[in-house]
Amino acid sequence: MTDVDAALARLREAPVHPRLATIDEAVLNHMIARTSARDVSPAGFFGMAAVGALIMGIAGSSFPGEPVRLASSISPFGAPPMLAPSTLLESGE
Repeated sequence: MTDVDAALARLREAPVHPRLATIDEAVLNHMIARTSARDVSPAGFFGMAAVGALIMGIAGSSFPGEPVRLASSISPFGAPPMLAPSTLLESGE
């Protein structure tokens, strides 16, 4: 274990390599070169997504759905909804 500690201490005390001073610029230049080489157009992708969503919306609305059933009134404690606390506070008395 002391060999690792000694190696790390030597590495810490060693002078910094001169190419490390320009590493940020090299990485950013490489990233710019990679992104400019792509031919992917975000506008074309979003246009295709919009057309696909439009087609799915029209197709989905063309099929008839089931008729809506009104839910039965549920009252967990047996109190009718007209005696609910929110309606009692509304009366202003």
